[in-house]
Amino acid sequence: MTLAGFTDAGMEGVRLRKKKRIIKGVPRMMGSHEREVYWVFQGLSAQVDPGQALILVSRDPVRTSAALRVMAGMLPVDKGSVQRPGRSLLLVSPQGRWLRELSVEQTIRLLAGTYGLYDDEIEQMLVPVARLAAVESMLHLPLEDLSRRYASQIAFAIAMHAPVPLVMFDHTATVGTSEFRHACADRLVELRDAGKALIIATDKPKVALQIGTDAVILRGKRSDPASVVDAAEFLLRGAGKTRKRPQRSQEDDDDEGLDF
Repeated sequence: MTLAGFTDAGMEGVRLRKKKRIIKGVPRMMGSHEREVYWVFQGLSAQVDPGQALILVSRDPVRTSAALRVMAGMLPVDKGSVQRPGRSLLLVSPQGRWLRELSVEQTIRLLAGTYGLYDDEIEQMLVPVARLAAVESMLHLPLEDLSRRYASQIAFAIAMHAPVPLVMFDHTATVGTSEFRHACADRLVELRDAGKALIIATDKPKVALQIGTDAVILRGKRSDPASVVDAAEFLLRGAGKTRKRPQRSQEDDDDEGLDF
């Protein structure tokens, strides 16, 4: 039986667009914009099982982020269906205000709880997470005394140790310092090969090629299954044309990983 998947799934969104016709000399009593309902994505059919990594790519990263949130149970679909596992973890950027005046250990506990882990699970994974994030000797230090890159490494380490069958990455598959970031892909391959199911939204061709086993290209009117090679080529063709994210990409950042 499939662990998780989408079947002809689609989700609508609402955006503002300029009115097509504005009469000169008439006051704009209702403004110059109107609301428009549109498909964030539709026709999405894909599945992921233990030991597989599904790559999601798009010209507009809002589409892939929305698909991940649908799988995480945070958003509903407007058509089709979604099969979710009992538990999953979606690694997204935490808000900086969550971590103010916290020690490194408190940051691990807070983020792990935010990602849906239980107290006993957090207790068991505290030391392994700190070791992987390279903060084992800093547990009692204020996080604000360290580079913000350590918060990204902590979040990634939590995802690596989370006792859930499905882990999802929203442009957070490679984060942290240069040394840490370059090891992320190998660690995700190991996690996949150990039987974890992964869904990764990325704009990095190398991530798709190195980690993915299958891929989907999301567009507004359709979603096309693709090989990881096709997904990587799609990203290469669109280099420089991708719609800007509200925050810069969290992957391959030398100084910081998860944005605050």
